[in-house]
Amino acid sequence: MARTPASPDPNRPSPAPGDEPRSPAPDASAAQSPADGREPAVRQPVSTDPALDEHQKQGVSGAMWTALILGLLVLVLLLVFILQNNVAAQFTYLGWQFSLPLGVAMLLAAVAGALIMGLVGSVRLFRLGHRVRKLEKERADIKRALR
Repeated sequence: MARTPASPDPNRPSPAPGDEPRSPAPDASAAQSPADGREPAVRQPVSTDPALDEHQKQGVSGAMWTALILGLLVLVLLLVFILQNNVAAQFTYLGWQFSLPLGVAMLLAAVAGALIMGLVGSVRLFRLGHRVRKLEKERADIKRALR
């Protein structure tokens, strides 16, 4: 038997007499006019995207696990590299002269490069976060002014 939108669902109980959906009551304040005889100011409806007010989900846990696994893989590869390149090498840095295994020296250079990269990236993230907070505050002020 073909069902039409008006036909009741046999699995759903019929609503009780007081449970029918109601339309919202008209706003009583909109019907009232000011006491001094002026026409009420017509306000344009403000439409904002409610999705922008919600917290954004970014799936951090999945990205974190992927980064953790890749980091462990790189760590194992570095350990193999250090163990295979344990020949001592002479280094001179800012007047200091010292001897280190080649693998350890390359690991220290990679760590120093990662720290510098992290410092530059942190400055950029700080500036972007500051800009986002400023824009969110402006947006909240605009919404408050439009209400």
